[in-house]
Amino acid sequence: MLESLFTLEPKGAHLSLIMSKPEDGDSQDIDSEAIDAFLAASPFHDYLRLDSAIQDAVQYWNNQNHTGDSAFVVAERKDVQIDISLSDDHMCAFVTLTGAFGGEKLTAQVLIDALKSQNIVRGVSKKRLQYLLQKSWELTPGETYTLKVAAGRPADHGKDTAFDALVPDASERILAPQDSDHGKVDMRNLGQLITVQAGQALMRRTPPTHGAPGYDIHGQVVDPTPGKEIPFQVGVGTRLADDDSNVLVADKDGMPRHGPTGMAVDDILSVEKVDVTTGHIDFNGAVLVYGDVSSGMKIKAAGNITVTGVVELAELEAGGDITVAGGVIGRMHEGKLVYCSLKAQGQVAAKFAQYAQIESGADTALYLHLAHSLVNAKGAVRVSDAGQRHGSVTGGVIVADGGVYARVLGAEAGVETQIQLMGRFRELKAEMDHLKAEMKEQEERIHQLVVLQMKLSKQPREKRSPELVEKVKTGKAHFMASLADMKTRYQQLHEQYDQELASAKVEVSHMMHAGVHVRIEEREFVAEQDITACLICWQDQKIVCQPLKAH
Repeated sequence: MLESLFTLEPKGAHLSLIMSKPEDGDSQDIDSEAIDAFLAASPFHDYLRLDSAIQDAVQYWNNQNHTGDSAFVVAERKDVQIDISLSDDHMCAFVTLTGAFGGEKLTAQVLIDALKSQNIVRGVSKKRLQYLLQKSWELTPGETYTLKVAAGRPADHGKDTAFDALVPDASERILAPQDSDHGKVDMRNLGQLITVQAGQALMRRTPPTHGAPGYDIHGQVVDPTPGKEIPFQVGVGTRLADDDSNVLVADKDGMPRHGPTGMAVDDILSVEKVDVTTGHIDFNGAVLVYGDVSSGMKIKAAGNITVTGVVELAELEAGGDITVAGGVIGRMHEGKLVYCSLKAQGQVAAKFAQYAQIESGADTALYLHLAHSLVNAKGAVRVSDAGQRHGSVTGGVIVADGGVYARVLGAEAGVETQIQLMGRFRELKAEMDHLKAEMKEQEERIHQLVVLQMKLSKQPREKRSPELVEKVKTGKAHFMASLADMKTRYQQLHEQYDQELASAKVEVSHMMHAGVHVRIEEREFVAEQDITACLICWQDQKIVCQPLKAH
């Protein structure tokens, strides 16, 4: 019936529906679905429907007072639509295609012209453009598809000055002995500590690099950030080499003390043991004990403290590293816990520790186990041997800025083990909050000056005070420059905060038992059941526990 009363007439991109309503009013009412069906069965079925016009046509047809012919533009032809979006940094360009409504498909020239209109001239992928051309033929009318078609090359930022030690530290020598054929540690190697001689190279410095420039999709150069120049820390007993200012050498014989950007060489006090026969030791250099440190004894050294035996219920304090080849042992005495205390400005390393109180300015490393101890490390806490056959943490509290790594965490008996990854979160947040308040005050000052500038601009020129105009202009520029510096500093603090969060993680290579508490920032994770190899870290503003990926 409709075929005899309705006619479709294309004109340009528009499609008109000619409705011929009989003069005698002998016509059946229709709805929009009837017109949709009529269009769907026509050669113009891919055209974009104009719903409001279709509704107007329905109302016209169903009105008994209307007769004769009337035309309504009910659909239109549309070519493939191209939308181009750019990333904020202009390093990426994305093309979104919308399928054609009966119109032309995408051509290479149209696509190239669209990119040129946005000045996209570098990093364009020909393969992706070809894929887009093919995709445009597959899209149904109105279907969208987005693809990245161009990418700039980020600048290769320079590397900061790097420092490489040329001599091993004590922990590398005495805590990594070779296994014998029977799988037992060969204790004969423990006394063979390295010392250095005057003139021996200790550390090499690699100067910072400038980096390489990149480019954005417009062909604009993206300048690299050069690496930071970090000077050598020329410690006591060292000097720069005569023929190479990037090499640090020993200026005397002694024991090397490692630092992140330099070294020192300390005089050595060597003793067979430390007990009541030797008394306490307070030495302005390095102390080497070829035996044990007995209960109640104290050792204080400006440099490293190295013990080839065990340390039991003693106190050790070092300006450098503390290395104990045996173990660190505290005890329960008359129902009261008595800790063995180790405090180092550098790292602390031992075969094992139990009932110990350890404070390190760098990493703390145990090779067998850490039990019922209190550890506060500015670096990471690592409890594992090189072969990952040993390394358990049971009970106690560990506070570490650089994460915790262990083979086994907790105990089958559900002994509570606390890990606190505090980092510098509170310090950084406090500084960011303070800076945010200052920025708000600065923005208010700038706003007041802008308002004053507007008022001055409305005054007749002859009534304006040139001095006041210049003072307002200068003050505004000063405040805006200061605000820009604040924003840069805030961004730097935020990046440091994010880096702290990224390093706040607990890695367990074998098993974490129930009863382990992990605290990051202000959130806490509690292991309610045993979990095999896992990684606990900060993700999406919360603590997550996920399977540990094989390295």
